[in-house]
Amino acid sequence: MKAKKLHAFFLIAVFLIAFLLRFYKLGEIPSGLYQDETAIGYNAYSILETGKDERGQQFPIYFRSFGDYKLPVYIYATIIPIKLFGLNEFTVRFPSAFFGFLTVPVFYFLVKELTRDKKLALVATILLAVNPWHLHYSRAAFEVSISLFLFLSGFYLLHQASFFKRRGLFLLGTIAFIIGLYTYNLTRLFAPLLYLVTIWFFRKNLTNLAKKEIILTAVCSIVLLIPFLTTLVENGGISSAQGTIISTSAAVQAPLLELRSYLIDLPQSFVKPFFNMTALTLWQYLSNIASYLSVPFFFIFGSSHGNHGIGNVGQFYLFELPLIILGLYKIVKNRPPWGIFLMLWTIITVLVAALTREVPHATRSFFLIPSMIVFSALGVLTILGWRKRLAMVVLAVFTIYNLIYYFTSYYARFPVFYAKSWRSQDKNLSLYLKENEDKYDRIVFDKRAGFIYTSLIFYQQFNPDEFQKEAVYDSADSENFSFLSRVGKYEFRDIDWLTDLKFKNSLIITGSNYQPANAPAIKTFSYPKRPIVISIKQEILQYPVEEVAYVVIETEK
Repeated sequence: MKAKKLHAFFLIAVFLIAFLLRFYKLGEIPSGLYQDETAIGYNAYSILETGKDERGQQFPIYFRSFGDYKLPVYIYATIIPIKLFGLNEFTVRFPSAFFGFLTVPVFYFLVKELTRDKKLALVATILLAVNPWHLHYSRAAFEVSISLFLFLSGFYLLHQASFFKRRGLFLLGTIAFIIGLYTYNLTRLFAPLLYLVTIWFFRKNLTNLAKKEIILTAVCSIVLLIPFLTTLVENGGISSAQGTIISTSAAVQAPLLELRSYLIDLPQSFVKPFFNMTALTLWQYLSNIASYLSVPFFFIFGSSHGNHGIGNVGQFYLFELPLIILGLYKIVKNRPPWGIFLMLWTIITVLVAALTREVPHATRSFFLIPSMIVFSALGVLTILGWRKRLAMVVLAVFTIYNLIYYFTSYYARFPVFYAKSWRSQDKNLSLYLKENEDKYDRIVFDKRAGFIYTSLIFYQQFNPDEFQKEAVYDSADSENFSFLSRVGKYEFRDIDWLTDLKFKNSLIITGSNYQPANAPAIKTFSYPKRPIVISIKQEILQYPVEEVAYVVIETEK
């Protein structure tokens, strides 16, 4: 009885910690909203107010955003918190944090039922609660946070339907996977594969399902899949992935063609079989798969993308590297059925993520988290089972230092070092312009300054009805990117200084690098001051730097 109470106490404590870590200073850190977050927030706000997205489409399935099409689940999920708490940083990130937190208890019960091991489930849940990768993505508007919750929930429901014959759970589990199709672009491939593997894994137990439930599940599935299937070849369907999939991405294909250009003088009987585009693309795919064996990416530095990590900690903690290896060894040695399934889950994730460019990619491989966490937890239990005090002490000390290092880096260094990546000055600039816009006839943004229009309409809470009527967009480029060119008195374009400085009563927003010497700024917006430490031979130099984000220039009245 005491053991059960202690287990329950630790479990509740873990859930509480998971909640606090995902919601503490959610609207403040990361220190700003990057462009996808403001786009998601404003489109949800627009749907709430008008029933249409920013481009005037009524309750769309796909939301056109810059150069791609966002799937609907996260945007529609954001409507409720905006209705309750208004349009702000917290409400845009609320769905990610909320479903990120719910993933933790779902994960516990799933691992407990799957492995029949409460200790393994508890250790795995502790590791997930503090996992850097999952925490980072739970604290910003990332659709994959909802996707992972749906997949784990769907798998758990199908497990319960399979082993306990509870009515309705097979239907609900299937629906969870289908909704997952509408959460993130890559899940349109990942969700069907994972669902089929799950059905295969439970195939023996699912034979006793009631025919009525199977029929009902089939009917509901068809109805829910109709929007997905009917729009598959339209904008927002498979065409939206052309720039991402390695077989159609120009950024990937160009280097392969460049290699072939060196071989034009070689016999074609040699070039065609070994260096045709199919063979080179397959080689690139195999190279992409190998990239997911990267120790620096997973355990040391993490993603180099400023929005996908904090730059000095891996997607997992460094102490988990030997634990995951040890856990995998135990699974290969003992071959538990659940272990085989988790290895299949891992393989599917890597095979799907490797189909895309920019590898290894933290968002596209996000679904590695559950299996790797279980492997890591199994490694912990293996070491504890050795009952060697020295090994346990070393593990405990190293773990504690990893945690201290990560959380200190996240809350102290990350908001300052990556302030530019998270567009931390967009809010201040937008509110300043809102306060002063009545004084000017036009306000022009220099495209080179990199200011994104969704920041303006989000922070100013631009009236959606007016925006839909007044917004004028540029023509789409070769990557289908289309940005706002004008709305109201705001313009987004290249600046011709000789001409634009002659316009009376105008504001021009640009970067300090593009500011003419004869045009002093009336307002400057800078990122937080950060230290620079460099070495010149054996001498270390340290000095502060304050990078200018935007300058505001006023023309003559």
